[in-house]
Amino acid sequence: MRIAKKLSALAAAAVTAVSAVPCAFTADAAATPYKADYEETDNNWAKVLQYTLHFYDANMCGTDVTGKSRFSWRGNCHVYDSKVPMHPIDDNHTGVNMSESFMEKYKDILDPDGDGFIDVSGGFHDAGDHVKFGLPEAYAASVVSWGYYEFRQAYEETGQDTHVETICRHFCDYFMRSTFRDDNGDVIAFCYQVGDGAVDHQYWQSPEIDAMGRPAFFATSSLPTTDDVSESAAALAINYLNFKETDPEYAEKCLDYSKALFDFANKNEKKVGAGGDGPASFYTSSKWEDDFCFAAGWLYLITKDHDYLEACEKYIDYYAPPGYVLCWNDMWNGVGLVFGRIQDIYPEVCAETRDARGYNKYEVLDFWKMQAKALNEVTSGKKGEISPGGYLYLDKWGSARYNTAVQFTALVYDKYNKGKDKYNEKNPDYTFTDWAIGQMEYIIGDNPLGRSYIVGYGENSVKYPHHRAASGLTMAEDPAPQKHVLYGALAGGPDAKDEHVDLTKDWIYNEVTIDYNAAVVGAAAGMYLYNNDGTMKPEEDFPPAEKADDTQLFSGDDFYAAGYCSDAPEKTGAGVTKLTFFVKTDSLEPHEDISIRYYFSIEEFDKKEIPGSFVLQKTYDQVETEVTGKSAVLSQPKQYKDDIYYIEIAWPEYAIANSNKKYQLIIGNYYGENWDSSNDWSKKGMIDLTEQGEDYDNIVSGVEFAQRCENVCVYADGKLIGGTEPDGTKPEKVYKVSQLVRLRRMLLGLDPFASEEVAVQFDFNSDRNVDVFDEVELRKLLVSQSK
Repeated sequence: MRIAKKLSALAAAAVTAVSAVPCAFTADAAATPYKADYEETDNNWAKVLQYTLHFYDANMCGTDVTGKSRFSWRGNCHVYDSKVPMHPIDDNHTGVNMSESFMEKYKDILDPDGDGFIDVSGGFHDAGDHVKFGLPEAYAASVVSWGYYEFRQAYEETGQDTHVETICRHFCDYFMRSTFRDDNGDVIAFCYQVGDGAVDHQYWQSPEIDAMGRPAFFATSSLPTTDDVSESAAALAINYLNFKETDPEYAEKCLDYSKALFDFANKNEKKVGAGGDGPASFYTSSKWEDDFCFAAGWLYLITKDHDYLEACEKYIDYYAPPGYVLCWNDMWNGVGLVFGRIQDIYPEVCAETRDARGYNKYEVLDFWKMQAKALNEVTSGKKGEISPGGYLYLDKWGSARYNTAVQFTALVYDKYNKGKDKYNEKNPDYTFTDWAIGQMEYIIGDNPLGRSYIVGYGENSVKYPHHRAASGLTMAEDPAPQKHVLYGALAGGPDAKDEHVDLTKDWIYNEVTIDYNAAVVGAAAGMYLYNNDGTMKPEEDFPPAEKADDTQLFSGDDFYAAGYCSDAPEKTGAGVTKLTFFVKTDSLEPHEDISIRYYFSIEEFDKKEIPGSFVLQKTYDQVETEVTGKSAVLSQPKQYKDDIYYIEIAWPEYAIANSNKKYQLIIGNYYGENWDSSNDWSKKGMIDLTEQGEDYDNIVSGVEFAQRCENVCVYADGKLIGGTEPDGTKPEKVYKVSQLVRLRRMLLGLDPFASEEVAVQFDFNSDRNVDVFDEVELRKLLVSQSK
């Protein structure tokens, strides 16, 4: 067979655009303090920018994730967030926190189509879990969008502008969908959280098959939740600036919703979201003033409407920035930077704030000076700790999150102060940006462990982030390799001694969240503009295609059973076989009609029939232990043909495929007739732990031992969709876009086939060649299959 080497050349075009917000950095920087020399790092800030944006693709939620996410292993999930039932939260964890009388009064606004449900779909999962928590969601949206606004040129030059705009729109669409307004445009309710952390954290499985109860929590006039509402308003306001030139209609919509949300926050009682009403202890907010002032500042910059300053000046804590760093629960450094810009435009804001706060009339306020003080506090080690390796360490929970947030604020400060700390009398040429670059070099591998804390960035990057969707594991405690590479995720990071534990179960060192990644994206963009020497480029064809066995490309959605076995023979010749199974698939759609069959032979039984001493017993059903009201159903033996029988395991109304839930059973004969598993069809090719000397009974998760069981068959509503039956029957061939992508990559010379056995699968016109004519034929098959 001849395989076409290459049929066309690839052309690349670079488009360079001028930023709407030009940067003014200087290159005559002082030496970076606290910088140790360990490993040579790949200081490619274009690549860091590219990578870190991709974490948001992994955490997309909603009805339009398939095709929008740049990860092939992420698809639509929690689609039932679009149909939250209009009743108070019940014992099944469904419903809303609004009263029935409130919902009755505003049912035409909350439920315009009258179907009894509220649509709050979309948004992003918070972390490795799947709750959409309000404050970290709004913070992440604000800071990712802010980074794009400040350093837009970097995104455009590196080709990341389309990607970041997709992410910003997904945030904004969710906030606007979650905002319910009357005919006057006034907000009557805003959904700030979907899901319950206490319920969500009981499960470890991919979001596409989640079916847990997900209550929705709303801010109303009686539950104003000023912090969540204000921060969401800020995110929408920033995106007015991001889209006003390229999509003015969308920009105006964002601004309209931003103003409405801020008006809601301003006219109602101001208070933080009640901890027990949604976020509970997961995200306990300590104040609302910072979020409120942050939103007001952006709206003033956009509109120059003095009412926004009057609304917030009495709440501005001018002296707060050195107290902490930018994070979901403390926006004072963000407020300081925004009001530094405002004072450059409208210097009177300083005196107005002083008077509104009741400070001494002789005090001179300077927001830039206070921001410089805040940055000096952390870069000098007065705030937090400096590790032996030179790393700014602030807290064990997400240390890298805080570190990169300081980096981002440093770059924004330097941008508007021409790269100088004008308040540093001893060294006025010192730049905070050089300090930030030293910290980022530590993050990507210039540290005592030589470890990159950005997943996938470098050979020695974190490999076991605490993330359900990427892990493909049955539980966080499973030490097995993860199924997918979570490219771009910023791990929790090292401790104050430069130590780190790379384990999936470690949610201190290896947690990943949308707020952890928020600032690192913008920081990388700022660094690119600061010292790009022309060689910094993003990776082509990113993210890389996941390694796949080409021989499996034509087996439907590739449903299969993975597992292992072990024999426990008796001296009499009787005995049992212990079996463990996990149901796998590459399908992103949940399937609740899946079953598997184990085919076995009884030819060793004298009477060629199932004896009364036959043993068939479930020993473990993980679904039953984790999900209330759900369990597997194990059938009695059924005759397939002659002396071949099968037993079937089904999970009614539960999406078992790809959940990695373990099922174990024993089959055989403890006495009487002999038991011989060597003639069992489904055991052929299974990994046998008795032959490997493994202790079957002491294996905790088992995923690390499980291998594909070609002869254990998978069915959907009784139809064969995976495996091979004893007579050789296989699933009907299904044509998929992934096959077309694979063929195209081969034709372009990007990914040659591994063997002729693989290539022959792509000879669709049966001419013993694989070329462009086979691509044409496959396209026809895809079209006819879809009809």
